[in-house]
Amino acid sequence: MSASAKAVRAGAATTASAIGAPGVAQSGRSAWRAVVRRVPYRPPSLWKGQGIALLCAPAGLGIRLSLNPYLGDTLPVALFYPFVLVAAVWGGTCSGLTVLVICGAAADLLWLQPGYHLVTLIAFAVACFSIIAMAGLFRAVVEIHVQDEERAVLLAHEMTHRVGNLFGVVQAISAQSARHAATVADYQTQFTGRLMALARTQRLIAHSTTAATDLKSFIGEIIEPFGPPRFAVDGPHVVVPRYMGTSCALLLHELCTNALKYGSLSVPKGVVDLSWRVQDHRVYLHWRERHGPHVAAPQRTGFGSRLLKTAFPAEHGSADLRFEPDGVQCDVEFALL
Repeated sequence: MSASAKAVRAGAATTASAIGAPGVAQSGRSAWRAVVRRVPYRPPSLWKGQGIALLCAPAGLGIRLSLNPYLGDTLPVALFYPFVLVAAVWGGTCSGLTVLVICGAAADLLWLQPGYHLVTLIAFAVACFSIIAMAGLFRAVVEIHVQDEERAVLLAHEMTHRVGNLFGVVQAISAQSARHAATVADYQTQFTGRLMALARTQRLIAHSTTAATDLKSFIGEIIEPFGPPRFAVDGPHVVVPRYMGTSCALLLHELCTNALKYGSLSVPKGVVDLSWRVQDHRVYLHWRERHGPHVAAPQRTGFGSRLLKTAFPAEHGSADLRFEPDGVQCDVEFALL
């Protein structure tokens, strides 16, 4: 074989190994991810955890006893560490401690030499405590990862929903502007103004956690794209808490969107009454649609309805959506902290 042919073959082998190595590594990472996804990051009940411990401890003792003809009194506790780890990961802290106690007692009875057993048991306990602590940290990392994935899925679903709503709102704004415009220039002015107001509303939703604002001004920003004359807004001066800004903005924007697509704002004479009162450091806001089309509760609960019902954390507020025959009503309550 010529030198050039050998060089080509060597280069091909190097390339194949370089390509194959990441594939093997990727397969290994995928396998580990599959294992991690099955880790119960929320520890099971006490009895289930103890059941896991009563499986791990005898398994470790059985392996150590089977190796006794070869090991004798050497390595009296080293083989128990993996079983403490498995019990702590899958059964929780109490499960790991149970395996520690059972295996430590068995090692003391069967293999530890007099005079050294106390030091060995202390070292075994310290190492096991470290393993159990690392298992708890591992479960916490898995929990954070799973919660982040769930949050990402929810945000993606919400973003899809909001983008679809935005297209519907733009279409409805265009139709509403065309209905009331006398000329093309008038339509362009009205449509552009409402579209810019809609963009401001989206920025308000994105940044409403950064500053507190007056509720009336806050509502005015949100209803601007939907035609403020169609709203009867009334209530005392209230400052929207920062932590509630995004929830309030999302909820009100969703109500306005649904009213524009299906409710009172979808017909020329429809209006919305929006009022609130303050009592015992809580705001009670009432949304009522009037002079709109006949309303019936939907056959299935859509993402928008779920968003309206879960807009606020349970400890800080609530939203009750009702489909009355003469118009949608929504009672909103949130705390002033």
